Amino acid sequence: MFTGSIFHTPGTLDACPLDGRMFIRLRAEKGLVAEAWMTYVCDKNLWFNARRKARLTLDISDSELDYFSVSVPMDDTRFAYIFELTDREGKLFYLSEEGLSETYEHDLGYFSFFQYTSQFPCDLMRVPEWVKTAVGYQIFPERFDIGNAGADKSYVNAKWGAKPTPRSFYGGDLDGVTKRLDYVKSLGVSFIYLTPVFKSISNHKYDIMDYENVDPAFGGNEALKRLIEAAHDRGMRIILDGVFNHTSNRHPFFVDAIKNGKKSKYFDWYFINPDGTYRTFGSVPYMPKLNTGNPEVISYFSSVCRNWMRDYGVDGWRLDVSDEISRRFLRRFREEIMAEREDAIIIGEDWHVAAHYLNGDEYDGTMNYGFTKACLDLFAFGTIDSKKFVDRLIRLYYSRSVAASEKMLNLLDSHDTDRFLTRVKGDARKQRAAIALMFFYPGIPCVYYGDEIGTEGGYDPDSRRTFDWNEDNWDKKTLECVKTLAALKKDPALSRGGFNLTESGGLVSITRTADGRSLKLTVNATGEANAGLGPWEYRIEDNRRNTK
Repeated sequence: MFTGSIFHTPGTLDACPLDGRMFIRLRAEKGLVAEAWMTYVCDKNLWFNARRKARLTLDISDSELDYFSVSVPMDDTRFAYIFELTDREGKLFYLSEEGLSETYEHDLGYFSFFQYTSQFPCDLMRVPEWVKTAVGYQIFPERFDIGNAGADKSYVNAKWGAKPTPRSFYGGDLDGVTKRLDYVKSLGVSFIYLTPVFKSISNHKYDIMDYENVDPAFGGNEALKRLIEAAHDRGMRIILDGVFNHTSNRHPFFVDAIKNGKKSKYFDWYFINPDGTYRTFGSVPYMPKLNTGNPEVISYFSSVCRNWMRDYGVDGWRLDVSDEISRRFLRRFREEIMAEREDAIIIGEDWHVAAHYLNGDEYDGTMNYGFTKACLDLFAFGTIDSKKFVDRLIRLYYSRSVAASEKMLNLLDSHDTDRFLTRVKGDARKQRAAIALMFFYPGIPCVYYGDEIGTEGGYDPDSRRTFDWNEDNWDKKTLECVKTLAALKKDPALSRGGFNLTESGGLVSITRTADGRSLKLTVNATGEANAGLGPWEYRIEDNRRNTK
């Protein structure tokens, strides 16, 4: 046995306090460790006379690694621990901060044990209760429905149902979302994530001209208030899109900075060069990049968001292009948001692992595009088989802490991607199998509006089609799939259960267990009949019933 075959990262990744327990994880080369124990104290100062032991269980394995874990009650967070590992030949090793050794003098090892020492509630990871059973639904407001048909719609230039272009306007508004809340509720949805609603000249609203007012085309501030109140009455929450990486080049702050140069109070809010050029988002001239390291910028946007939460009841934020925002901004923003509402949630748009943002002081979770990409590679592109798919999902799960994994926003597609159904060439069986995996995988499942009825669409702007409210055109089987899975998300097995993922003969299985009850999803990840399942079909089993 050698240190390079054992993996443990102290801190929130592999030592995570949550809900009064300490969760400890360890990874090892597959088959290397036959037995694993942890010697620990909840208060490191008691290392000499209050040590306890707990056995780690082998939770899951991929093609290369075994994953062990243990959780113990935590009455103090000054946690200290070492591992005692027995290899397959029966030899005992100790793992501490100094690496592996064949001997370890516990009373002399005070300076070499692993530790987690935060004593303050503000530093601890948390998962709000509502998040554990949460099901999200993403809506692009301009394309969902028209609620206020009597308002000025002179800007509309496209007929509802026509294929969208980058400049299409259909007249969808926030009253249209309010009008359809009962439908959204019937899906089993607990929160709606809205793409930007603030004043902008575009249909997508990611080039914001005014963060303090909802776009008049969407019905203005009162329409947002009506929507949030109606959603809350139905037990649903509203999460808004926060675009703080950049503004519109028509925003008064930017206009003033360009006009008055260094004399402008907003000059340092942007990155403006001596020749008048400026940094942008994605090389798009109409989206100048904000200097989110500027304390004034941080204070302004934190204050604006607190106002929307306090005065209108906004429940959380999705941060656009969050991996390009300063860490100073993210930390201060979180403090302000949580001071306003402790059970709010902040989801970052980061298409990669982003574990360094998920320590409890910046995001709660991110949009889990790693899950999306794994599903596309299996179901759409065929670049991986079921074994490699399972490897990908296991490694993705263990790339984040236990707490962060519960707050990841799992998705198959969004306004920024092709529709999943189009990627799988219209094969609804593949889409339903992927949806089932999304609901069973730890985290928050989020359905992009229209996916549940079989909406297709290529890359932006085609993925932003209008919702088809003619029920005769709906894929009722996929609709029922979403409703059934959303109902199951309330079950303790899915909302807080343990997680096991396996593969055998082309069958991918996820088992979630809590309170002696288990739910098992089996997906036939092949194009042939297999184990009683047709091509790409899935089966859900629990300890009381079978459904298909």
